[in-house]
Amino acid sequence: GREKMARLAKKKGKAGDAVNYITRSQALKKLQLSLADFRRLCILKGVYPRDPKKKVKGKDKTYYALKDILFIMHEPVLDKLREMRAHKNKTVKAKSKKDNFKVELLEKHKPFYLLDRLVKERFPTFVDAVRDMDDALSMATLFANLPSTETIESKRTLNCRRLVQEFLNFVVISKSLRKVFLSIKGCYFQANLQGQDVTWLVPYEFVQDLPGDVDYRVMMTFLEFYETQLHFINYKMYSGSGFKYPPKIDEIAHAANAGISAFRVEKKANASSIADGAAAQPSVDEVEEQDPAQRKTMAGKVKALKKKIKNIERDAPADPAPGADGLEKDLDAEMGGSDDEEEEAAGAEAGVFGGLKIFLSREVPRQLLEIMAGAFGAQVGWEGTGSPFSEADQAITHQIVDRNTQRHLFLSREYVQPQWLADSVNAALLMPVAPYGPGCVPPPHISPFVNDDEEGYVPDQKKFIMDLQEASRSHAGAFNDQLPAGGKGAADSDGEEDEVDDDDEGDRSGKMGELEDKFQQELAEERGGSAGDTSMSAGDVKMGSGSKKRSKAEVEEERARMMMPKKDRRLYDKIKFAQGRKTDRVSGLQTKADAAKKKSTKSA
Repeated sequence: GREKMARLAKKKGKAGDAVNYITRSQALKKLQLSLADFRRLCILKGVYPRDPKKKVKGKDKTYYALKDILFIMHEPVLDKLREMRAHKNKTVKAKSKKDNFKVELLEKHKPFYLLDRLVKERFPTFVDAVRDMDDALSMATLFANLPSTETIESKRTLNCRRLVQEFLNFVVISKSLRKVFLSIKGCYFQANLQGQDVTWLVPYEFVQDLPGDVDYRVMMTFLEFYETQLHFINYKMYSGSGFKYPPKIDEIAHAANAGISAFRVEKKANASSIADGAAAQPSVDEVEEQDPAQRKTMAGKVKALKKKIKNIERDAPADPAPGADGLEKDLDAEMGGSDDEEEEAAGAEAGVFGGLKIFLSREVPRQLLEIMAGAFGAQVGWEGTGSPFSEADQAITHQIVDRNTQRHLFLSREYVQPQWLADSVNAALLMPVAPYGPGCVPPPHISPFVNDDEEGYVPDQKKFIMDLQEASRSHAGAFNDQLPAGGKGAADSDGEEDEVDDDDEGDRSGKMGELEDKFQQELAEERGGSAGDTSMSAGDVKMGSGSKKRSKAEVEEERARMMMPKKDRRLYDKIKFAQGRKTDRVSGLQTKADAAKKKSTKSA
């Protein structure tokens, strides 16, 4: 009887994937929605198709988790979609009857829904929203540069443009930009906001040709959610920094297409009163905002104090002082981070272009370069209305051009190509201007998003930049010229000891070589041959022994591989294959680099 009940409990289609997943057609019947509304609701709620192991209804079906469908059933937006569908049917019926009064009445009471609650539901904290804003920002930037069509309304493109410009303006005033890369697709930016790296793509301002094989309705649904998300993020960032949102726009500058320069950011009234009330006990954050120079001086003093502590520890006995590590940690905590963190953000805090006055010629992409230069402390002007200064200003230090010849050359400024700005931002220092002059072929543009250690290949230009960074750090260091604790005599004595050790090692290797030759001669005599016939040079002996060792290592490796379980062996083969492919790629890059060097030397 028990066996029969067990068989009855395991009926086909009553447990497992057959119950946990349903097809799309079943979901449509359950929700009483059209396919277009179902797609929209899934996009807004963040519900995506699943791939179950056992596809009960067939492999050509699209499956959804039953929990996700039940989650959608209680969504208020679902009721709004049904109301909108009913409203559309009423409007069509009234138009067919030519009842204009009813049509106007229906238009006034058209149902709509808000996505604020969905944003809070999908992103419980502000950091979660910032972490997932890469796609939202790239999508909004794309639509901000697209022309308006029947599907893409002009008010949507204008709203996207406003949201993107507000975000870029905050990146500039908060000095949050970290990396820039100019590619064929557009310009990649990376900013650090709320401790999260946000990367997005800004296309170049060309006339966009809309392809016909793209479903813009699905993209517009994504954009609908992304607009709400960006609006929420912009509000939190501005208000969290003590600024009014939305920022005011200078209509004259906006009409002149001034971009982010048209915004007039204002401080909140309560923010200033709070700051005045807490002036008696200023915190470290307030000191950072009020006086960056004072903070820089404090950071220098703390850094020098930490180096002195390290020198004292070096002179002290092996047992460190009990409070030394705690003191250093307290200093790091007081200044808001360690030296490594400070060096990473030094370019943005101090401003790579701080004190520079940069003028952008009319042939360069002004908005992209304005973001790069403005986010790192430069004053930016351009050719046209709305510029804070003209081209004839004698205080201009650099002019960004993209033409071989200029109408008029000012001897008081440097003329460079746009790549100079991006390379200087990525290197966190001012690059030499000579290779970027007008008419010159600029150096290779190195991507800051590539990890050279993982790739196994470091380009020559990256090595040059690393040398410049090392020279800049050594020049900026105040205590780098101090001798170590042992002094010069200690260094010399260490050198003498190394020389003695090298001599001893040489004597040992010589004796081992003599013993090895003697052993080979004895082997030859035992075989009955003359020592001269079978004698080998020292180099041949070493090569033979080395090849034997290599072959033995390969045999051991193959033996260990055969002893592995089948699953581990497949993983091991994949790892070895990836390593071999990486080695081939690195050798190919090195070959290309050598060929380019030979070509450049021949042309020179």
